Amino acid sequence: MNRPRSTCLAVALVATILFQPGARAQVTGAQVRDAIADAVRHLKARQQPDGSWRSRDRYEHGYTCLATLALLLAGEAPTSPPMARALNVIAHAPDEYTYVVSLKIMALAQADPEKYKEDIERSARWLMRAQDESGLWSYQLNPVNYDHSNSQFALLGLNAAAQAGVKVPAGVWQAARRRVLTTQNSDGGWSYTFRGSSYGSMTAAGVSDLLILGGAVVSPVERGVRNGVAPGCGRYREDKPLLNGLRWLGREFSAIQNPGHGRSNLHYWLYAVERCGILSGLQMLGRHDWYREGAAKLVSDQRADGGWGTIENTCFSIMFLAKGRKPLLVQKLQWSADDDWNPDRNDLEHLLDRIGDKLGEPMSWQSVPFDAPLERWLAAPLLYMQGHKFPEWTPNQREKVRQYVEQGGTLFLEACCGREDFRNGAEAFLAETFPLTPLHELDSGHPVYHAYQDVAPAGLMGVDVGCRTSIIYSPFDLSCHWEQANIPLLGERAFDLGLNIAAFATGRRPLRDRLDLVKVAEREDINEPPPPGDPLVLAQVEYHGDWQPDPHALAHFAEYLNEQAGLRVAASARATRLTPEELPRAPFLYMTGHYAFELSGKERAALAAHLRRGGFLFADACCGRREFDASFRAMLRQVAPQGELRRLEPTHPIFSGSPGFRIESVGYRAAALAENPNLSRPELWGLETDGRLAVVYSPYGLGCGLDGHACYNCRGILEADARRMATNVVLYALTR
Repeated sequence: MNRPRSTCLAVALVATILFQPGARAQVTGAQVRDAIADAVRHLKARQQPDGSWRSRDRYEHGYTCLATLALLLAGEAPTSPPMARALNVIAHAPDEYTYVVSLKIMALAQADPEKYKEDIERSARWLMRAQDESGLWSYQLNPVNYDHSNSQFALLGLNAAAQAGVKVPAGVWQAARRRVLTTQNSDGGWSYTFRGSSYGSMTAAGVSDLLILGGAVVSPVERGVRNGVAPGCGRYREDKPLLNGLRWLGREFSAIQNPGHGRSNLHYWLYAVERCGILSGLQMLGRHDWYREGAAKLVSDQRADGGWGTIENTCFSIMFLAKGRKPLLVQKLQWSADDDWNPDRNDLEHLLDRIGDKLGEPMSWQSVPFDAPLERWLAAPLLYMQGHKFPEWTPNQREKVRQYVEQGGTLFLEACCGREDFRNGAEAFLAETFPLTPLHELDSGHPVYHAYQDVAPAGLMGVDVGCRTSIIYSPFDLSCHWEQANIPLLGERAFDLGLNIAAFATGRRPLRDRLDLVKVAEREDINEPPPPGDPLVLAQVEYHGDWQPDPHALAHFAEYLNEQAGLRVAASARATRLTPEELPRAPFLYMTGHYAFELSGKERAALAAHLRRGGFLFADACCGRREFDASFRAMLRQVAPQGELRRLEPTHPIFSGSPGFRIESVGYRAAALAENPNLSRPELWGLETDGRLAVVYSPYGLGCGLDGHACYNCRGILEADARRMATNVVLYALTR
């Protein structure tokens, strides 16, 4: 690709300055999906039989190019009949106006850059000829004046052409950058033409231009990797104009008007903001979550017919909603006030370029400040921390990291350039924060080396929290290879490892919509009183061993029971010891674990008495671990020597859904199917006391499904079926 490398320098320069928490606009992913679907129907209904959309004024094919691009970005297949007709019109459209030619290139490149390469190249050459001596563009060839609106589209078009393989001379980029810089106002913003007052859409255009052009002047100093160290790593030339432009946007942002321009061109302004947000990797502009606030405004303003008034407003709205909602794969932890947190500023941009849609769909990244709420950390399944040195965290800060992984997040730590200061600090932090689960090397059979493709072991280390390796640690450098993106052999291996780490963290499952708010599960508290009204309190057996491998599984299950089963269940589970004092408060007990265990004689006696009095015990072998299975069966033989643990018949009420769900088959996780590919029947075992079913046990793991996290080595049941089975057990216990 012959253009300056797009840089995410903005993240390093402004994340500290721009982030300030503010109130969140209320909009959901489902509302946005519905809005896009309605708008797509609206646009399709206005398409002419020949595939075009009627344009106003002199831009004969302008609406056709704009509508086609919007529909493609919304997910319409380029081979569908409406899109095929539209693309045929576009491919034959003459190159006459900057707006139209730029949109033509973007639409054709979005549809099929190989098929339309000649058309894209021809139109790109027209844009190069249309660049005036100042370095910018106007409406047509041989302009008298330039403006930043036409210039923004010209650069977006040339950027799309370059990504499609068209060679754009360096002089084109350099001339444009020089002129964009000289036309920036003293307040950091831009106007439509030189000397005007700054306003929103033109300032966003200027920032977008600099982000596209940034690599021509703003580039990392580091070059190559020698003995695991990149000379010049972490050194960049500061781009003050870009910083000032982003400051202007953070200071003036509004989702209800085009700042400095009233309500004029509101939808165009939001589209320009989306370009800045995507190119920079910034979620926040000042106090504002630009996508959430913009999406809330557009959803509330959408008309009954699915549009936003004019065709161009509808298209800009679709593009904002569709492009801004790519799910978050990874967030980079901003752990310092200076740039120490980000020695490689383009590493994630380049890694996600390589990942593309290999994990099911294109994904995005962003930075997240350390002091952001835990809910924001959990917005992505992977939290990435790198550096040359490791910070000295307070106990509260260490606790926040621990909570992140306990809540299901995966932390990836990387010693940039293999720096000893970072390695020593990271290893001390892990030993202090996770003392019961020591750091260990991940062997060749670990799923991280096979999650997407087979990769040779590379010295990665990990910490297991509960059922899974929740922390992956690389004591050697990967990020400099991602940053430079052009180092043969070792660089390719680094990208392969990055893809596998991402696949491992996600479990190769669809990611949550980025607008869906994350709810932090409440921690269990043995002394917490239940809410009024006597709701069911789920009690978890606390014994000597790993009694709580998934700390929030019951909290997530309680939420499911409240929302899906219509039960009133306390949000927090109760940790319960097997004593005569605590068991009477726990009519429904849950027990799980990975490893072998042995109850004391007093604990066995208390449990036996509890079951005889009408108590109910529900248990599973977490991850289907055979060590727990053997210990649990042995324990029951001691607690109820007259009883026998037997497999429940398929006709049992727990499976027939009396009450509850009818369960004839369930989905098993890959580790279970690897042993027995024919597994499909649900399997539960039961033990009766005095003619009453008092114990229900699953030798296959249910806890990972109740918790909702990915678990590669789990011999268990998939999430939806695990929750249905557990719900039926609860309903059976309550109604018998």
